[in-house]
Amino acid sequence: MKIVIFLLGIFAFSKADFTWKDCVPTTTAHPYVTFTSMSLEPSTPKVELPGNITVGIQGTVHHKFGTDVRMVVHMDKKLLGQWTQVPCALNVGSCNYDNPCEFLAAFETSGSCPTQLAAHGLPCTCPFNPTNIDLPKSVFQVSHLNAAWQFLATGEFRVRAEMIHGHDIVGCFEVALDIHVPGGSIFG
Repeated sequence: MKIVIFLLGIFAFSKADFTWKDCVPTTTAHPYVTFTSMSLEPSTPKVELPGNITVGIQGTVHHKFGTDVRMVVHMDKKLLGQWTQVPCALNVGSCNYDNPCEFLAAFETSGSCPTQLAAHGLPCTCPFNPTNIDLPKSVFQVSHLNAAWQFLATGEFRVRAEMIHGHDIVGCFEVALDIHVPGGSIFG
């Protein structure tokens, strides 16, 4: 479940259909990760949470990585018609993660990955080795969001997540989507 919440934190949100792009700079000689396809359903007009979401991701891990990368996430939310940066709070929002592998430590401790990932041979703990990423459309159930997430997760968002090694961006994607949580923000 934590991987789904993390993905929701990374997936950004706009009232248009779900959009995404791989944003590794063309100047990056050796990207660690590139994405060729991402899908999220329902994608329009709004994703309703709690509920089921269907996620599909294809791409390639080109280089072994783990604790040698850090992640920078920039998240904006549309408030009163203006894009506003979501500050980092409780490891959600526009945050710098010196060791993104820490998010996956719970899977390492429990010894199990979500069945949707395991069924397709996708690891959920660090380090990640070179491989093809092929997660066909798979259903994840989000059964509960606490009150803090209800405010944060309701509205239009856009997110850019960058993997950084040294000073180089070695992985990057941007996404946009509109999310609705009953009882969420009236400003979203």
